[in-house]
Amino acid sequence: MAWRRYFRDPWEDLRRMEEWMDRMFRETWMPYYMERKALPGGAGEEEPVLTVSPSIDIKEDEKGNIVVNADIPGVEKGDISISVKGDMLEISAEKKEEKEEEEAGYIRRERRYRKFYRSIPLPAEVDRDNVEAEVKDGVLTISMPRLKEAEVKKIEVK
Repeated sequence: MAWRRYFRDPWEDLRRMEEWMDRMFRETWMPYYMERKALPGGAGEEEPVLTVSPSIDIKEDEKGNIVVNADIPGVEKGDISISVKGDMLEISAEKKEEKEEEEAGYIRRERRYRKFYRSIPLPAEVDRDNVEAEVKDGVLTISMPRLKEAEVKKIEVK
């Protein structure tokens, strides 16, 4: 029996299985499925843009405002987009990082892109015209004043 040596990527079979599972999830759970790769890509493959859901804290301050703190490290304030649609708060941001090293005999360039997105249901209606936001040390703080709730009038049935 002849002995053969095979030089192949040890991750190739796992990558094919992951692609098969991705197709299966896309066909069955498309609206809920986020396409993220767990295994390293093969040589020459383009790395997909990763969308991250930032961690958040929601609380009510002493003035009765709804305050949302979201962790978005390394993002500049000009790259952040905040919108209030109905009773939903949407936060999105994009971070671009480009690095270049130049040494004798070679140049190395790397580019990374990361997106942040989070849609948050609000516990009450807010005054959209007076929403304030600031970013400091990688934490985005959004303060939203509540709208005064209408009084409930009890109706007597006759």
